[in-house]
Amino acid sequence: MKGYFDEAVKNNEITAYLNGEGDYFAPEESNMGYHSHMINFMGMLGYLKKQEHPYQELVKYFRLYLSSLKEDVLDAWSLFRNITCFYILRSDNSYFLTQDEDLIDELTAEEKKKIGVLCRYVRDNFDKVPGAAQMFPIEKQMKIGIKYGCPYNLLTF
Repeated sequence: MKGYFDEAVKNNEITAYLNGEGDYFAPEESNMGYHSHMINFMGMLGYLKKQEHPYQELVKYFRLYLSSLKEDVLDAWSLFRNITCFYILRSDNSYFLTQDEDLIDELTAEEKKKIGVLCRYVRDNFDKVPGAAQMFPIEKQMKIGIKYGCPYNLLTF
């Protein structure tokens, strides 16, 4: 990965960063050719923790990211993975995240509805996600978010 979150902010490329596009691609540790959403999410949080109001900045950038997503398997997969990253990192109070703050709680009903649409889309089209055949089934992956404290069934928004 060559691109860092500060570059994404400067270049108005938040979506490309969180989706792992172009210079923002971060290979998975196992080097199977997949993008590591966790590496980029942690990079974003590392940048934001230096800001005056990091949690508010996270909400702002996540909203901007969410607003740009389309009903597309890669967008839907990236959204699902980024939400999972939030809950995994929040579960151990990583960076500035605490159990008292929930990113999804900050969203409007329309934004939550979009999450539901995209999560249902990725569930129904999981076979089109690159490398899906080598991954856990999507139902099992969705349970991981719950394990790490996601209080929502993302499919019901």
